[in-house]
Amino acid sequence: MKNFIPFSYEIKDLTGKGLVTFIANAFNNVDTDYDISLPGSFKKTLRENGKRLRHFKNHDPRLMPGVPVEAKEVEIGLQVTSQLILETQLGRETYEEYKALADAGKQMEHSIGVSAVKYEIDEDKGIRTVSEWKLYEVSTLNAWGANPGALTQNIKSLEDIDNDEILREIIFLRGLLNIKSYDEIKLDKIEQQIKYLNELKAALGAADQHSVSRTFEEWREMLNLK
Repeated sequence: MKNFIPFSYEIKDLTGKGLVTFIANAFNNVDTDYDISLPGSFKKTLRENGKRLRHFKNHDPRLMPGVPVEAKEVEIGLQVTSQLILETQLGRETYEEYKALADAGKQMEHSIGVSAVKYEIDEDKGIRTVSEWKLYEVSTLNAWGANPGALTQNIKSLEDIDNDEILREIIFLRGLLNIKSYDEIKLDKIEQQIKYLNELKAALGAADQHSVSRTFEEWREMLNLK
């Protein structure tokens, strides 16, 4: 069975030539599927299948923004270095999304496509500890501003929102407006998000809970969120 395991961690490096290095999976960390990856769990698959590793966007094999040039285990987990294909629209857009997030003090999220080969299951806790994975691909996950259906967790509820977080989102979205290859529909959607976030920020600053709730609901409706 193939698993898709998302992971959010600071980008290690991004060069002007589109070479990006990131942690794709962490060791000794309980993920959203209640799996724990042990140190050494990627060594065999990297040794045997490392040259076949692919870099996709959102786990879609039709979308390949980059080519992995190195994958290895480091102390924290699985580290991947990929050369983004800047000669393609997808590669350029992905590079600009990485930059826009970094400029806003945020980060792109990643995920791996794997199958568990060797593991033990703690039935009481429902946790699977994996000592060997088969790795198929790593994916860059869409920044939510470019894909309104994939919002970050910390903007889904009013309880966790503050003006600093909203400001970071606005800075990020303004960065996306500079991506020349985005079509008019996508740019218009981003501009709408900026408009509502500015209104939400103003409502929070005025401590007007009625305006906060109304603006937030309008924003969620605009993004077609439930």
